[in-house]
Amino acid sequence: MAEDKHAIDGDLADSIAMLEQILEVMPQDLMALKALYNAFCQCDRRDRAFEYLGMLTDIAYDCNDSETAEFIVEQLHGFEEEFPSEAAAQLARIRAVVGSEEKLSTDSEKAVPTSDADISEELALAWKLYEENQLSQEEYSSVLHDLTEVSSKEVDVPVSVLHVLNDCGFNQMNRIMNYISSRSGVPCISLANFEFPEQVAEVLPLEISASDGALPFGFFGNDLLVAVLNPFNNMLVDKVERVGGHRCHTYLVSAEEYDIALGKLRGMAA
Repeated sequence: MAEDKHAIDGDLADSIAMLEQILEVMPQDLMALKALYNAFCQCDRRDRAFEYLGMLTDIAYDCNDSETAEFIVEQLHGFEEEFPSEAAAQLARIRAVVGSEEKLSTDSEKAVPTSDADISEELALAWKLYEENQLSQEEYSSVLHDLTEVSSKEVDVPVSVLHVLNDCGFNQMNRIMNYISSRSGVPCISLANFEFPEQVAEVLPLEISASDGALPFGFFGNDLLVAVLNPFNNMLVDKVERVGGHRCHTYLVSAEEYDIALGKLRGMAA
């Protein structure tokens, strides 16, 4: 693994290391395997990603796990050009779990690609929260599991740590929000009392707010006010400034308020 980590920057490498430690103790942990598969996809280490997909294939075959098998089928088609013989072999094994070749073909045509959501920044945030004692190891593992699961589905809100924690009923959200705000230097605000000017619906493509986790909600002069779910994601801020053509001021908001604001933005765009 030493050579691999030289190619992976910062917190994502730490997340990978943590997941590999989990696998040392629980080598058949599906959550850790899926999270590692996704992490190596995000950092474009497809050779390593394919290795973990193979491990998932072994477990799905041995345990007759149809849900994991369907996930593998969706992913294997993306590796057929790079690893033709290996991908074909895995596909042949997994057919016994998923069903007939006809069903496999039908399911694959309907499947939503599961590697579209880039959750590397969210994996890094989860690691930061764990490393700095804001999440226990059990909570961290649960967050990684849920991030990986949600990123494999078609959803209409961003895949974020805050959404995962909110959806599982995490009872220390205020502490987490205050920590993220203090650590990042980005103020935490409530959007409840903001009236969105009509121009904010036009300044950015709606996809950025729906998928990436950056939502415009007002202007300060010519500068854009943007609600974010992960203020450590500097690449997202650069993207918003580049696409929107305005300097940005970011503010941390809760997942619940973000979703409400996103609904308003969708209504305005419509």
